[in-house]
Amino acid sequence: MKHSIALKIFALALGIIGLTVVVAILTNIEVIGLGRDVATVARKTIPLASRAADLNEAGLFRRVAFERLYREYGEAQPDQETIKQAMENFEKNTTQVYELSAQIRDELKVLPDDPQERELAAQTRELVRQIESSFSSTTDIARSTLQARKAGDRAKAKELLEFTFKGQAELRELRGKLQQVTAQMAEISAVSAENRKNRVLISSSATTLLAVILGLGAAWMISRNMAKPVLDLLVSTRRVQGGDFSAHTGKLPEDEIGQLGENFNLMVGELRRKADLQKAIGSYIDPRIVEKVILPGRPEDVMGQKRLMTVLFTDLVGFTTLGENLTAGGLVHVINRYFTLMSECVQKEKGIIDKFIGDAIMAYWGPPFIAEEEQGMAACRAALAQVEALARFRVELPDLMGMRKNLPLINLRIGMATGEVVVGNIGSETARSYTVMGDTVNLASRFESANTMYGTRILISEETRRMVERGMETREVDMIAVKGKSDPVGIYELLAEHGKLKPEVEDRRARSEQALGAYRRQDWPVAEGLFREMVEKYADGPAKTFLERIPFLKKNPPGAGWDGVWRMTEK
Repeated sequence: MKHSIALKIFALALGIIGLTVVVAILTNIEVIGLGRDVATVARKTIPLASRAADLNEAGLFRRVAFERLYREYGEAQPDQETIKQAMENFEKNTTQVYELSAQIRDELKVLPDDPQERELAAQTRELVRQIESSFSSTTDIARSTLQARKAGDRAKAKELLEFTFKGQAELRELRGKLQQVTAQMAEISAVSAENRKNRVLISSSATTLLAVILGLGAAWMISRNMAKPVLDLLVSTRRVQGGDFSAHTGKLPEDEIGQLGENFNLMVGELRRKADLQKAIGSYIDPRIVEKVILPGRPEDVMGQKRLMTVLFTDLVGFTTLGENLTAGGLVHVINRYFTLMSECVQKEKGIIDKFIGDAIMAYWGPPFIAEEEQGMAACRAALAQVEALARFRVELPDLMGMRKNLPLINLRIGMATGEVVVGNIGSETARSYTVMGDTVNLASRFESANTMYGTRILISEETRRMVERGMETREVDMIAVKGKSDPVGIYELLAEHGKLKPEVEDRRARSEQALGAYRRQDWPVAEGLFREMVEKYADGPAKTFLERIPFLKKNPPGAGWDGVWRMTEK
């Protein structure tokens, strides 16, 4: 049967139109599926992940309320207002955990069709069941613990507290797993949406090829109106994955993609808030203590052990005068700048700032933060750097105080000792600090004070000097027996790093050795002559001390066999 060209063209056009309609229908089906996937991510998986995060946060807040109640019940005179607020927070967050668990279960009554999502949903339901079970038992134990604590039954409260902490640890692990699983569900949904988007692009391309201009226009509209927002959202997601919490989606269509963008922005804001919180906590406790001691949770590190450590005390001379010339706010501003400069010197050499005591700083070096054989050198470098930092602080002081005249004279006293200390988590059941204690700590503190007597800046113990003798220049100052101790200890002045000693300091050290030798031989005329020469030529502080001491020894001869030890009567 013959057909006219017009009929063939019509048939061809009809076929193209029909094919275009088929491709358009398939494309619409994929678009509907993409919208469904995006809606699932926006309305279900991301809210599900958000609820899991809220569940974790409620558990954390409840634990804080429990610890406040436990601590307050142990006080001699509990603060009833604090107890009331903490109890309200405890019950409020307990209820919230149950409500959030129920909401998650309700959203997972119907499992997804995708096998992988179905498996994750099943895991989520099981985790929620375990959380509810563990949370219920832990709540009962926590209440029993608080009742025992309130009743004054310390033994029972302490025993129950261990079970409470164990239950809380199990809950933290389960909540962490729940957040991971819900995050995986959200990721899978996003990947599914991405796959559908790719199929939409292929269908659009086919429509473009078959329907020419009309198909090209349709593909362009689909790509512009649907693919671009999804791609923008994917780029923002990758930025967050890389740690950039400043990522933010711009204006999106008012549809499921827009809802997904809004939820994404809320999620990033919450992550940014938690990152800021973590950063704030890091300014109160050295992150290395958390990383190397608290998180590993080794019993020997937490409970305490004996270790060879180097302890340093730094004290600001002239602080009282600073306080008299400044307001409270101005004084805090000045002292914070001083502490910043001094702390940087310690932290640069891998030291740990233990505490700030008024205008003094206590720091220490040793395992697991630095190798035992490196601690002495690191501590000495930090001490020398603090002296250099003091010079910078003096230059900045006029601007810090807002004064050009009558500036206070400030200086440093640094004491350092190396020896065996007890290191570990020390404190009460509710408030602890990872710190060091022992005779070595006391000796370092007394060396810091002894700078006043000898007119020096940095005094170190004999053990520290032995540890750094190949890398640091020192000079022997004296042999003393500190108050409360019969064994003498050697005192050495830290001068400089090896090879950096100035000629006049080298000459002063040589004369000091000669003078000390004469002093210990009880050759008072020679000793006095050498010490006086050092005072006149170098204004040497230790020499002044010995010149003041020799007249007393002349009147009260120490006798034969004297070991040259000066016994201190004050700390």
